[in-house]
Formats: sequence, C-alpha cells, structure tokens
Amino acid sequence: MINEIPFADITLLKAEKCDLLRLAYAHQFGHSRKISAVAEVTRRLSKNKNSLAVGVSCILDHLTTVKATLNNQGKLRALLLHRSKPISCLNVSGEFDTRALDKIPRIGLALALKL
Repeated sequence: MINEIPFADITLLKAEKCDLLRLAYAHQFGHSRKISAVAEVTRRLSKNKNSLAVGVSCILDHLTTVKATLNNQGKLRALLLHRSKPISCLNVSGEFDTRALDKIPRIGLALALKL
C-alpha cells in the first residue's frame, strides 16, 4: 500500500495596484480527491478591512459538483453544478444571510446550452 500525501496549495495574490492582498489555502482530501476545503483571507489596505471565507467542494460524480461557502459577514452560499452533456450545464445557487434570519434567501438558476 502506498502512502498518499494529501494535496495542498497556498496562494498569495496582490491585486489592484497592491491595494488588495489575498491569501488562500486549498486542501484536497481522500484517495480520489473528491472533497476539497478552502480558506481565504483578504485584506484591503486602503480601507483597512479584512475578510475571511471558508468553503468546501465535493464532486459527487463525473457530472455533478456541490460547493458551499461561509464568510465572516454571515453569508452562506451553496452551488449545485450539473453537466448533462460536456457542452450543457445547469447551475442552482442559493445565498442565505445567517445574521438576518427574517430576510428571504436568494436563489438562482442558470442553464447554459451550446448547440
């Protein structure tokens, strides 16, 4: 049995004339690398503001992927991506504000067809 080393990636990005710094860490789990976890810290120097987001992605099969993200502002986002053919894609997404439970969640649907 071969010991498999988990795949991890760290990225540091400078953007908008070095006003925006973004540090992201991605880690893939499992033998087939179907589950990934991500953490991202963003710093805007001009406004002296930081943000944090954590997320997870799971490949259910070769056509379907599910993703979820939660940020420090309390926004929970989810995405279901399904490819019916290599050229067609259906996206179902939703966003829920965990700090404002009385608000209606946002739901989106997108269908991309290539003929």
